[in-house]
Amino acid sequence: MTRHSRTVDAELDTVGLIQDAALDPTQWPAAVARVMQQVDGIAGSMVVSDRRNGFTLAALGFDPSYVERYFGHYVRLDPMLQAQHRTALGHAVMSSTLMPDGAFRKSEFFNDWYAPQGFHDCLSAVVHRQGEHQVRFHVAPRTTDLSRRDMDRFVRLLPSMTRALRVAQRLDRLSDRHGGLCDAICVVTHAVMMLDRNGCLVLANPPAERLLGSMEALTVRDGCLVAPDAATDATLQAALVRSMHGDDGPDAIQELVVRRRERRPLMVSVVPVSRRVTDHIDSDGRLAAMVMAVDPEVRPWSRLDGVVRAYGLTPAEGRLLDAMVDGGGLDRAAGRLGIGRATAKTHLNRILAKTGTTRQADLIRLVAGSLPPLRG
Repeated sequence: MTRHSRTVDAELDTVGLIQDAALDPTQWPAAVARVMQQVDGIAGSMVVSDRRNGFTLAALGFDPSYVERYFGHYVRLDPMLQAQHRTALGHAVMSSTLMPDGAFRKSEFFNDWYAPQGFHDCLSAVVHRQGEHQVRFHVAPRTTDLSRRDMDRFVRLLPSMTRALRVAQRLDRLSDRHGGLCDAICVVTHAVMMLDRNGCLVLANPPAERLLGSMEALTVRDGCLVAPDAATDATLQAALVRSMHGDDGPDAIQELVVRRRERRPLMVSVVPVSRRVTDHIDSDGRLAAMVMAVDPEVRPWSRLDGVVRAYGLTPAEGRLLDAMVDGGGLDRAAGRLGIGRATAKTHLNRILAKTGTTRQADLIRLVAGSLPPLRG
């Protein structure tokens, strides 16, 4: 193998590590270490910062106490940071060339932070920029005389780092959105289940987990959502197939009834959640349907604080309203609260007046239309 071939292989291996780091940020130190080998560096770092603060994605060869001091004080004195806010993305520079007449080596930054760690100069570039934030990649060369070959290797690797950071940023945004959606679904009182194109369960919120665990209406078999009753399951599977492979317009939502022994039936909605895209490597693993099951025996609101505040109800009136929405009428609510019927009636009349309703049915309808089905 020729020297050129070995160089190409080494650079390809380095690019591979950089690509791995896009998917797994814990791999950035390994990628930085490999680039350091390529350019004969004794230290290297990837720093995320604005003009005053930041953090490191990776730092090798630097004294940890100096890294801490950098963000505490020296970041504001770093000539590389100030200059690279004006430098084009991917443009490599030597720190000693950023200030005229050898001013870099006379600076507080060099003499109090850089030189005490045994460094002479710094090869650096901005490899990612988003608003005021940027990611800078630094390598401290072993000697003050960096070869043209090492500089060229450094420059050739910069586009791969920029692309990797763009991929990492996109994945991070997607992960953040996914986490936010999961958090939102988990506070919904109704059972919510997400399925892929194979009908496999991908996500279930806590009410769905309880529902599936009871196995009385819906359950999971071989990773797929099923109904224990054969006739109901046939209807469910047909709805899922239509949802996963049919149109996903507003009229594509399907509703079905899942009956239970000695309990009120579940109202189940099957909702397409993504377009029918087939030109993806893992099209079967894409989310395809949301199944929402509404249990009429489960109270959909955790509390009525919003209604109480909106209509200026007193604490006593709020407690009566809270007891009434659980069903059973005024007498049962009074019994639960340990108050007389006359007192409860007085509270109810005041609630009706404040909410602009005239009947209990209208009041309950107002509550049902005012509060989202969320857990406390």
